[in-house]
Amino acid sequence: MDSEGLTAALDTRQAEKESRAEVRERERERKLEQIYADHVAMVYNLCYRMFANRADAQDATQDVFIKVYKNLDRFRGRSKLSTWIYRITMNHCIDRMRRKKLKTVELQEWVASPKRDHDARIELERAVASLPASYRSVFMLHDIQGFRHAEIAEILGITAGSSKSLLHRSRVILRKKLKGIRRRNGPTPV
Repeated sequence: MDSEGLTAALDTRQAEKESRAEVRERERERKLEQIYADHVAMVYNLCYRMFANRADAQDATQDVFIKVYKNLDRFRGRSKLSTWIYRITMNHCIDRMRRKKLKTVELQEWVASPKRDHDARIELERAVASLPASYRSVFMLHDIQGFRHAEIAEILGITAGSSKSLLHRSRVILRKKLKGIRRRNGPTPV
């Protein structure tokens, strides 16, 4: 084989390597687009419930997906992808709340009972917003989102027993704070 033939063969191999790399990159992009499409509503809704502000929820959603994209190679498949993304979302929201010290949670959308009086909803919102972040997170994930304790444990990086304990404590605190409202307006959903 002469030098021109060798050069052509090397160029062909290089082109094949680049072509395979391009194919892998396109596949990764399609996978990321599908992950985004499948999970964006869940992430946005959780962020909105944590911040009660559309702009903050949109910013946080964008930040979460940047983290997901950067760390997708670290996902080991020990849990469902949605659980892993929930955990990233919760951690990001808690970190952001700590940094900004935002008041959170607007329960009017969660407790959408027409029988509830407006003042009772406002008191309930305030009570939930006043919970420590760890209590509020478990309360929201269990009582609002419907996750089981094992799933909450995985999302928040705690044990299932800790999840149960935090939920119990959050309910005790809410019951105390809402004691007067129960007498005036009937039982609360806690």
